[in-house]
Amino acid sequence: MNKIAIALLVVFLFTGCEGKKAKAPAPSPSEEEAGISTDQKMMAFSLSGFEKTGKKKWEVQGKSADIMSEVVNLTDVVAKAYGDQTDMTLTADKGSFNRATNDAHFESNVTVTGTNGTKMTTDALDWKNAEQKVVTDKPVEMKSEVKDLADDGTETKMPTVITCDGPMEIDYGKNYAVFNTNVKVTDDRGQLFCDTATAYYDAKTRQVSKITAKGNVKIVRAGSWTYSDEATYLAPEQKIILTGSPKVMIYPEQAKAAQK
Repeated sequence: MNKIAIALLVVFLFTGCEGKKAKAPAPSPSEEEAGISTDQKMMAFSLSGFEKTGKKKWEVQGKSADIMSEVVNLTDVVAKAYGDQTDMTLTADKGSFNRATNDAHFESNVTVTGTNGTKMTTDALDWKNAEQKVVTDKPVEMKSEVKDLADDGTETKMPTVITCDGPMEIDYGKNYAVFNTNVKVTDDRGQLFCDTATAYYDAKTRQVSKITAKGNVKIVRAGSWTYSDEATYLAPEQKIILTGSPKVMIYPEQAKAAQK
């Protein structure tokens, strides 16, 4: 569970987007003769956002038959966000972008990957611009590979996987993410199960500083099961604090098997 990097691609995709309308190219003579209007054809759609320094901050591309509409429906969506430490890429079969509200919706095979080793998959994802939130009511799986030091001092990568049945909500303004319903966190050291988990992260590094787990908390590690009402994981200290009448059950045979 150490330093789970939450990839917030959608947060950066449309923040500050002005929704400039693209000019549709004039139809060729053959198209005019055939009576085919450009808004009936699948055309390339692209939007980009830049920082004040001129550096590209994000871009989103796709195909659309209605690029001049207020709500642009897209297929074959590819979106990218460029950060100071990590670049992110989102792909989806379908999506839409609302020019008036700057809200965005992605669905069908939604995948977010980062250069820091993070990967998130879900069936649908929404960016709520006014609330500065990313939300989904679909099951979510999030994987990350974070660096850690082995006992001999060598650097290793520890994969961490978070899954939940949803809904999931990421609050960009307050820098936290909430996972709901059948939450499961797995890494090399064990598993954590709970009803709800909230991850608090650093806005610049996108690394988690604290995770709070609530409701039917169970931690499974090398022959022992720990139960509690709540658990708090402090990433910098790599410490877990249990509250609410914690109970530990030790299974010697499982512990021996884990040591082999």
